[in-house]
Amino acid sequence: MSEKFLYAVNLVASKFWKSSISPDKIKEIVVVKMDEIGDMTAAVHVFELLKQYAPEATLTVLCKPFVGSLIAADPHIDRIIFKTQDLPSKADVWVELRGTWETFLMSIFRTKRVRLDRGTVRFRQRGNQAHERITNFRIIEPLVGTVNWQCKPLFINDQDQVNANNILKSLFKIQSMNSKPFVVIHPGGRSLLRRWPAIRFAQIINDIYRQYGWKSLVIGTTDEAAILHEIEKETSDNSAIWLTQESLGTFAAVISKAVLFIGNESGPLQIADIMGVKSLGLFGPGVANVFYPQTTGSRVIHNILDCNPCDQIHCVRSESKCIDMISVQEVMLVLPQMGLT
Repeated sequence: MSEKFLYAVNLVASKFWKSSISPDKIKEIVVVKMDEIGDMTAAVHVFELLKQYAPEATLTVLCKPFVGSLIAADPHIDRIIFKTQDLPSKADVWVELRGTWETFLMSIFRTKRVRLDRGTVRFRQRGNQAHERITNFRIIEPLVGTVNWQCKPLFINDQDQVNANNILKSLFKIQSMNSKPFVVIHPGGRSLLRRWPAIRFAQIINDIYRQYGWKSLVIGTTDEAAILHEIEKETSDNSAIWLTQESLGTFAAVISKAVLFIGNESGPLQIADIMGVKSLGLFGPGVANVFYPQTTGSRVIHNILDCNPCDQIHCVRSESKCIDMISVQEVMLVLPQMGLT
């Protein structure tokens, strides 16, 4: 059954629970976020706001195992779990930031007082989808109230910082990180239709080195190795390649040290943004605004065609994909507008 139908039943179900409660009556909060890296990054402010509202409550987050390391150092979270069987038997507040049919059914029997869900907010925003950070806030707004908030950087522990420094020194063959700035390039993406051609990333890397004197760190996972090595062949000593298998905490720490991030719509773009790194996002079939970077100085190049949004699997314009319409020259013209020094 479709996600839209899941949203609909969540919307109806939440009407049978309260949407607010005095904080002193909250002992257990469950937040369900069964999502990917970028989606989790756009939701981390929710944990702080919930903990500020009910500081004595135990806050449990259910998420995917791989994404758990992204929030492992967050002091506002008491427990991170990856299996539904580890969920509390009862929760005073249950928040479905993005759940499944299983967590929906569990919430019906385990929510004692307040139930909040994504479907309700998505219904209210139909036809005018807000930025993902705002959507996540609106889910918990009935409970915490209308408060001033801002997304702060991810919490990175000391070991991840040490790991990041060692990785960068090794990759760039330097003794200290007090050397020239570097750029992070992420050429991957979950959907093939999101990926700007690798050869163009290589041209950007070479142009940035000639114009700014900055080397680039090209990042990706092992399943993106072919893309990274294609870029490596074209960029000589102007780049270093990092096929990461480290935790997302180390990954975020590495990205946070860059002077600039350039990449496709992806989780790493969201990490760069929340860590305050000026980012240039290259968008193809994605919905406008929802995942655009928010850091001051960041920019987006996004050709929104009449077929947008699409399912990001089947392209009706195979001869002229929206992501391919972005040129190297266009990217290089945007960079001076970002206040880079």
